[in-house]
Amino acid sequence: MSFGMLAQGTYTFLAKRVAGPFWVRRKQLQRTQWMNRRELDALQLNLLRRVVSHSYRTVPFYRRLMDDCGIREDSIKTLTDVERFPVLTKRDVLEAGNSIVSTKYPRWLLQKANTGGTTGTPMTIYRDLFSIGNEHAFVRRQWDWAGIGLGTRCAYLSGRLIEQPDRISGPLYRYDPVMKELILSTYHLSTETAKDYAQAMKDYQVKALAGYPSSVFMLARTCLDSSIEVRLRAVLTSSETLTSSMRNTIAEAFGCQVFDFYGSAERVCYIHTCEHGSYHVIPEYGLTELIPNSSSDRETYRIVSTGFWNLAMPLIRYELGDIVVKSNKTCLCGRQFEAIESIEGREGDVIRTSSGREFGAAVLTHLLYGIEHIVESQIIQDSIGHITIEYVPSGKFLGGDFVNFKRLVARHLPSELKVDLKQVETVKKTRNGKVQPVVSKLAL
Repeated sequence: MSFGMLAQGTYTFLAKRVAGPFWVRRKQLQRTQWMNRRELDALQLNLLRRVVSHSYRTVPFYRRLMDDCGIREDSIKTLTDVERFPVLTKRDVLEAGNSIVSTKYPRWLLQKANTGGTTGTPMTIYRDLFSIGNEHAFVRRQWDWAGIGLGTRCAYLSGRLIEQPDRISGPLYRYDPVMKELILSTYHLSTETAKDYAQAMKDYQVKALAGYPSSVFMLARTCLDSSIEVRLRAVLTSSETLTSSMRNTIAEAFGCQVFDFYGSAERVCYIHTCEHGSYHVIPEYGLTELIPNSSSDRETYRIVSTGFWNLAMPLIRYELGDIVVKSNKTCLCGRQFEAIESIEGREGDVIRTSSGREFGAAVLTHLLYGIEHIVESQIIQDSIGHITIEYVPSGKFLGGDFVNFKRLVARHLPSELKVDLKQVETVKKTRNGKVQPVVSKLAL
């Protein structure tokens, strides 16, 4: 156990569970999940009014917008009144710059985060410290639905960088004794390291695994192929599309149910999986509108959401760029939350190296975190040892941004993978008008 990991775990514990409203919000969420539809609508309306009033008083961007649209603080009488606001896109937020950040909070008190996102558009997000505990309470309710308590040891296969990508020896994982988390390096994941990870999970007696579907799938596949038995209470996946074949393989390998959930760095919408395997839109987290997707020949819906809890950078009617299919079924769990059949907006290919390592879409888009002036991007593999990252710069993209871009690539990817950066006017879109973040041209 390293001092650095102990210090990081202590800081995380204090920020998520001590300094903020975690315990109060957690208790409230245990109660509100059983509200009827009328009670949930009333709760959402109160939270929506709070966000609108706060935005008008403290956010210059929204004061101008509301004045231009004739929207007053008291204009929100029903939930549908939110439609008086125009739909907000990532490009709108990028162009708004600091004017969309609340003046209520000193900048030094805000937490800065960056999202490359699986739609390919990087963006800086500011969060007030109070929102951290709220966020953790919502996350832990998904864990509760999966039967995973606060004291349960959990392994993570997500985009946390704990070792340089070219390192090939020594343990490529770390254990956080404070948060009881075994952090496995996704950047070193291969069929060989997967065996070490499986053994580490057994050694640390973890009972749950959370991570990107492509990474968890590779670990599960390795366990099955190598006859390694790891039994868990639950597996939780997010940030990429979980296919039915992935779900079946993961469930078989670890002998448990898979709980897939959807969220974003913008913190406006959550979709969680309940005990009965249904996706549910979380109404206490934000007001989510599912708008028919006219550009598709299938009955799909665009996600447009208003977040309730990040008042440092409130986003009203923000379009996430992801697509879902509605469900007509009534879930047996008894919660009056809207049900979703499937989430289709997180698809991406896998990049492979000659040594057998694999990188899924969510891992690769971490390359773009911190690059504020890239509008769109796409990672393309045309040979086993080569990828091209096509990017569309904004007008503010400077030489220093390009240097930082190259530095992040070198930091996150092994030297066996050659990378070219290519500036383009636009990247290729899918038939739904989305950017597929990772495209592999290799024949499998």
